[in-house]
Amino acid sequence: MAAPNNLPAEVSSFVGREHQLAELRRLLHRSRLVTLTGPGGAGKTRLALRLAGDLIDRYRDGVFLVELATLTDPRLLELTVATACGVREQRKRPITEVLLKTLATSRMLLVLDGCEHLVESCAALVGRIQRSCPKVTVLVTSREPLGLPGEVIWRTPSLTIPRPQDTGHPELLMESEAIRLFVERARLSRPDFELLPGGTAALAQICTRLEGMPLAIELAAGLAGVMTLQEILERLRDRFRLLTGGSRSALPRHQTLRQAVDWSYGLLSQTEQALFARLSVFARGFDLLAAEAVASGDPIAVEEVVPLLSRLVNKSLVVAESGRPNVTRYRMLDTIREYALDKLQESGESHWRRKHADYFREWCARVTSQLTSRDQMSWLRRLDEEQANIRLALEWSLSEQPDDALRLAASAGSYWWMRRHVAEGLEWLGRALEVEASSPEVRAIALLARARLSRRHGDWPAARRDADECASMCRQLGLQVELSRALTMLGIISSHAGDITTSRGFFMEAMELGVQLGDRDRIASNLNNLSQIAVAFGDLETARTRVEEALGIAESLGDRWLKANILDTVGRIHYRLGNHDISRRSYAEALAISTEFEDPLNIADCLDGLALHLIDGGDPTRAVALISAAQALRAATGAERTADWTSEVVEGLARARAKMGRLAADAAWAKGAALSMKDAVRLATGEKATALHDGAGPLTTREKQVALLIADGLTNAEIASRLRMAERTADAHVEHIRNKLGLRSRAQIAVWTHERLRIGAK
Repeated sequence: MAAPNNLPAEVSSFVGREHQLAELRRLLHRSRLVTLTGPGGAGKTRLALRLAGDLIDRYRDGVFLVELATLTDPRLLELTVATACGVREQRKRPITEVLLKTLATSRMLLVLDGCEHLVESCAALVGRIQRSCPKVTVLVTSREPLGLPGEVIWRTPSLTIPRPQDTGHPELLMESEAIRLFVERARLSRPDFELLPGGTAALAQICTRLEGMPLAIELAAGLAGVMTLQEILERLRDRFRLLTGGSRSALPRHQTLRQAVDWSYGLLSQTEQALFARLSVFARGFDLLAAEAVASGDPIAVEEVVPLLSRLVNKSLVVAESGRPNVTRYRMLDTIREYALDKLQESGESHWRRKHADYFREWCARVTSQLTSRDQMSWLRRLDEEQANIRLALEWSLSEQPDDALRLAASAGSYWWMRRHVAEGLEWLGRALEVEASSPEVRAIALLARARLSRRHGDWPAARRDADECASMCRQLGLQVELSRALTMLGIISSHAGDITTSRGFFMEAMELGVQLGDRDRIASNLNNLSQIAVAFGDLETARTRVEEALGIAESLGDRWLKANILDTVGRIHYRLGNHDISRRSYAEALAISTEFEDPLNIADCLDGLALHLIDGGDPTRAVALISAAQALRAATGAERTADWTSEVVEGLARARAKMGRLAADAAWAKGAALSMKDAVRLATGEKATALHDGAGPLTTREKQVALLIADGLTNAEIASRLRMAERTADAHVEHIRNKLGLRSRAQIAVWTHERLRIGAK
């Protein structure tokens, strides 16, 4: 017989949340007070009700829901709780006393739903229940924790959203909780709704844009009867107008998306509302320093930002997440941010946009200056983290502060170069250089940044135009640091054109300037370039001396990016000198560093170099695949091999193909061209299975057998019987397959098996 309860019957299916329900059951087993927090529409109530229903048998005296959303008078709280629990009033005795005495010996679960507007009163009552009623467990849903000792605060996550690689497979998309919820709710208004291949991309984007927020997805799904998926997606630009028309029986704040957020906003103090609106100027998050710098200002002092931000986190309007080591990063869900932007526009956003742009212009200049330091990887990751904010600052500055837009674009040039964001960098620099600006010095820096990116893109004429203009401006303005870099670029361009003598002149002048300025990074870079010029003139000993000096400087500076490029030159020179051990080690180290930076061009050069060693060592199959992979990496960026290196690689490739025969060589070439950058590196370092075997990746022979049987629809017990193994062994094999392939479900394993094993075997 079920314990007494007043839980409502479910009127629609409950989707997903299996792992969360299991975790919450464990928490309630250990703690007597668990609070589910999260923004409006996160699904706190539905999750709490399903959890309570699952636990009815655990509480002999009952599971009782206390709905507080419509309660506006805190003086009626105790009476409301007592009524829900079936506790009757008694003459001349306060209801609180009667309630606590009744619950004192009860084994009961209380679900207090929607406490955020009565936090203080709820905290006082629950505190008394904790002290007086040792067998009562309280489950709370609230956008803000109660703040009591022993309270377990559990942030309600969004539903899982689809992975990009699942988009073309309806059966894999259905593994996403957000997709399943949309499909099931869409069928309520349109019973014939089916997820067909033609609609998978649009639906995946809808659920991703809505960040797996249940209320938003249910409201969007309700439109499936009157709009196509593509039309819904296009209209999400104004989601607050689109997502209306929820169930009439739902609470008013759950009938539209705006009402859900309005409720939370209305509970904020004036200063909390001000900070909430100002934080919307950030894109994809911010840290404390940025929040203090940008969002402070009347009526919020700098020292008030942290406590106010903490309150917004507690009220589920801002999410606090682990970012870099020992640093917390904050962000708003896109739906919340869109609402906050509306509020900022009502109060005037121009001032805060300017503060945001000013902060990131100065921040970017400071951080990019560290990209040649020992901590360059850490600074690169910082820049990765703030790309959305930098883009936002650039876009605003281009129309409002053109000089600042040019400064920011010029500063970001080194980042775009190192992170191979060539097309994006060229776009921003092009737009910034078109706008009339008053600073010729900044224009010179921006021209040099664009020249470097054009060179990486394979547009050598554009690179020469910008480098020439930059050098001319630098000579006129006396900008020696920028001039040395422009001369280096002109030397590279001349070398590519085959004018070695002119190239050497540019490099020598650039290095002399580096010596005058004490710029050791510039000295090392040009020593490396001059060593390649010496190779072109056939002077290998001079080349070796120069490149080893360059390598020593790079190592002393701690500039690993520069070191990787110099090591590639070391590898080439020692290969030509016949010092193959030194050459091979240099390429291997350069490849390891370049892989850390994900630099496709230096990786491609290293693949070519290691391929030559493989040809000499009797492994032409890997060599052909590596040269093919290197060519594919360059083709993706528009880059080319240097002329002298091309002839050497082409000759080596011809030798390898001659050893293999045409069919085998063509097969190796095709497989190399299909490799990802990571797989090409694995192949170069000896991990051949992923690259040249049967497409089964890291799976063992037995795991392939198991995967094939999963694809046939067999259960683990049936697999164990078929392969004559213990069921526990079959379970272990399935788990290993999931972990190795990064898949979440049997359906995903089945699709992967069909594509990689069955199709590949035909």
